[in-house]
Amino acid sequence: MLIAAAQFSPKPGKFEYNLKKHIEFIEKAGEIGASLILFPELSISGYTYDKSILEDSISFFNEIQSELLKLSRKYNLAIVGGVPRKVLSEVRNSVFVIKKKKEILFYDKTHLFRGEKDVFSPGERFLVFKFQGVRFGILICYEIGFPEISRILALNGAQVLLAPFAFSKERKNIYEIATRARALENGAFLVTSSTSGKGLMDFIGSSRIVGPDGNVITQSKRKEELIYADLDVSKLDFFRYKEEGISHAYFLNRNKELYKDVIR
Repeated sequence: MLIAAAQFSPKPGKFEYNLKKHIEFIEKAGEIGASLILFPELSISGYTYDKSILEDSISFFNEIQSELLKLSRKYNLAIVGGVPRKVLSEVRNSVFVIKKKKEILFYDKTHLFRGEKDVFSPGERFLVFKFQGVRFGILICYEIGFPEISRILALNGAQVLLAPFAFSKERKNIYEIATRARALENGAFLVTSSTSGKGLMDFIGSSRIVGPDGNVITQSKRKEELIYADLDVSKLDFFRYKEEGISHAYFLNRNKELYKDVIR
């Protein structure tokens, strides 16, 4: 399956600009035959702690859902991006999944970072979804540092981990190590779409696709770029269950009884 990730710099409050960038990248992904495209964290609103911008972007997203749905159907493409949403009057940092159907799936960030805690409420459940026979799990930015999230997603069937980011350059070492580690230890592919440029922080960019062996398959070289790779999920059982060659077989040798009261 061909998976794409869009790297750019969403501008806080500039919703029309951000939408235009989404459409441009979706059309590029559709033209190359991608089955899914991933956008950065809060890609519709822009990464901000400004409550008024976040509130306004919720209304804006409601207005453009049908346009994104049409593009999803036109290109037979799942669209995964970031937008705030309200749940019981509380604002959440969310990822939307549009996959040709009217029903939109959402994942709400469960582990909040620094200033996010002042404007967002955390989610309370994880999300694994299926598209064109492949299972995807979502985690957002800071959550890359909680290995249990990726492991839960993988144990619940995720073959490809989707991770939208708005991550600072000063924590580059975390990004470099954790993105590769989460793929390696779960025998999964991991795709990041990472904000570039400057805003609340100097964003790292460096969107990447990582293989189940922990090696980077492809990585962005420019501030604005579409990266993509053809991912063969049939290879994952080798890394998860075979004790040969470069396989780590962590799923084969995992002693489930030791974890039953802690993690599923």
